[in-house]
Amino acid sequence: MKLIYKIFFLSLVASFTSLADVHAQQVSNSSAALLNRSDLKQDTANTFISFSPVYLDGKTYVRWLVKNDKKDGVFIVERSEEGSEFEALGFRDRVGTQLLVNLFYSYVDEEPLPGASYYRVMQVGADNTYRYSSVVKVVAPASPGQSGSAIETDLEKK
Repeated sequence: MKLIYKIFFLSLVASFTSLADVHAQQVSNSSAALLNRSDLKQDTANTFISFSPVYLDGKTYVRWLVKNDKKDGVFIVERSEEGSEFEALGFRDRVGTQLLVNLFYSYVDEEPLPGASYYRVMQVGADNTYRYSSVVKVVAPASPGQSGSAIETDLEKK
């Protein structure tokens, strides 16, 4: 029973624990600085199970699920208007665990762009590795109060 409680607690921590959200430009600068570091290398392990941003009632809810993530670090949520130049919106702490569990994370874009937007998540490990999720196009509806649509795209993961 203790193991079930511990797994449940870790998944809650992963969903709700975050560093204080900072101004998007500050995060953007941090993300760019990370990518320009010579010691940052692409992670060979793909721990992303799913990535599903959804537009609903004027907000975009960005959700992703990772499997057996043993690394500490951060997830940087990024958005693009055209699908090529991404800006960082915010981040979530990456909860590394030795348990064989899937961890759910989320972020809310309180002010999504009108029309189509592209979202992705960059996972950065404390061991100087990074990996991107798939890119998903989210279309905000013309009428407020309706839900939008999300379509995984085949844009190159940069």
